[in-house]
Amino acid sequence: MPSRPRIPAYSPTVGEVVLDLGHRDFSGRPVEAVYMDTLAGLAYLRPEGGGCEWTTKPDHIQALTEPRFTTVQHPSRPRTADVA
Repeated sequence: MPSRPRIPAYSPTVGEVVLDLGHRDFSGRPVEAVYMDTLAGLAYLRPEGGGCEWTTKPDHIQALTEPRFTTVQHPSRPRTADVA
């Protein structure tokens, strides 16, 4: 049996609003969320208006039909005590 080529998962840009097919709203539609990053094989998303992040599988992410982006603020690096 011939193998089918694997289709790579969609790779969004940080700050892009995407559909999370793994999570549904109260009406059963996929949730729109802001893509933050992919770490350890999981995609991190958050609500567009801000809030707690959640994870989903990267293959559960789908682009919107009309792309939309938002500014994402990354946390600063932790400060370290000066050693004299």
